[in-house]
Amino acid sequence: MTSKSGTTLYRIGGAVALLAGFLPTWMNVAVGIVGEDDPSNLGFFGVVVTAAACAFVARFRASEMTRAMLAVAVVQAWLAVVIITAPSTTDEGTRRVLMVSSGLVALWLISATLFHRSARQAAVAPNS
Repeated sequence: MTSKSGTTLYRIGGAVALLAGFLPTWMNVAVGIVGEDDPSNLGFFGVVVTAAACAFVARFRASEMTRAMLAVAVVQAWLAVVIITAPSTTDEGTRRVLMVSSGLVALWLISATLFHRSARQAAVAPNS
């Protein structure tokens, strides 16, 4: 059985991950992150799908979710590098991608940290 604080940290980590998945989807549907009708925007949906797949493979266990969210943060950063270095990306698109991707990488890392703390607390919690 896990401690209450471990469960709370797990839930907050999950909420942060859901937020990190919701925000780029909402932004892309509303206006597009890179620019309107830019096919590069689909990459942001790919990161959300990657996060869902990683969470499924991790079986939603806190210790594995830590690794999953770290992997998604790396994928998010890599997507930013790919889009920014694309010849078709405008200066405005580059600024948007840098801002949005920085925030999203931070959210994925915060989620990973919360899952890690949850796993550590569950490991030291007494079995009762």
